[in-house]
Amino acid sequence: MTGQSPSRPAYEIPANLGAVAHAALDAAHTTRDQLGRAMVVVTAAAVRDILTGHEPDAPFDATGVELVEGENGSLFPTGRYWTADGGERTFVEAVGLTEAGNGIHGMSEWTAYLDDSTRDAWHPLCDDLPDRKGRSSYRLDLIRAAALPLAEPTPAARPLSAMVDVMVCANERDHYPAKVDPADQRDGHVRPWFDLDTVRWIAADTQAEAARYGHGSADTVHVLDGTVDNTAHAVVLVISWMYLGGERHEKATEILQPNAVGRYAVGGHDWCWYVLSDDLHPLIPFQPATL
Repeated sequence: MTGQSPSRPAYEIPANLGAVAHAALDAAHTTRDQLGRAMVVVTAAAVRDILTGHEPDAPFDATGVELVEGENGSLFPTGRYWTADGGERTFVEAVGLTEAGNGIHGMSEWTAYLDDSTRDAWHPLCDDLPDRKGRSSYRLDLIRAAALPLAEPTPAARPLSAMVDVMVCANERDHYPAKVDPADQRDGHVRPWFDLDTVRWIAADTQAEAARYGHGSADTVHVLDGTVDNTAHAVVLVISWMYLGGERHEKATEILQPNAVGRYAVGGHDWCWYVLSDDLHPLIPFQPATL
């Protein structure tokens, strides 16, 4: 009978959808970042190999290379490069037509991965050049490219002087004092560092939430206290209950290590922490007034 109210929902949404979706997005972001970093360094290596005939220790003089955006948005080399004295040359001039052609073809297989999906890795290393027939053109700084770390620095390695005091939230309800590095953001979300007392507070709140809504709905934080040789120790443990019993069960538990001043990055970017203003409004992205 049309117009009759349904007796039950047509379908149900898994309770852990939000956590799984955010975890998948973070994993994809990390993969793209690693790919971009690797391809930038490979590009620098390819220029070296073209100019040295694949002799890594041979001298060569290249500090920049031109990359042009293709029809599909990927970058490809034109064979134009710059030397340390500011001179402009081409691979053909340096190694001849055949070797230059082969080198550019092989190099293009790698630069094809430098596109919009990996832009965060390669674009900061480039200077914009005049368009080539309506296509964006860039000068990649080969010195910086070769020195690019192949993975992001670990959070604990970030300078403590960059940290600022803020109030953060991840669930529109609970908020906690923390220190954050304004430069360490992902899609406007920060990685907060908490002192141990605040970690205990977070632990109590997450465990209460799991008890109320079910352990599949929230990660829980635990602080385990013990004494060894008359020295007190605290171990901070995070449990992602939704991973238990699945293919990612080995990642269900994580022991957090403190930084140099004893603070813990509970949740990291995965929990989508955001900074609150003085009147508790979200600041996404976070832009401190002192910057």
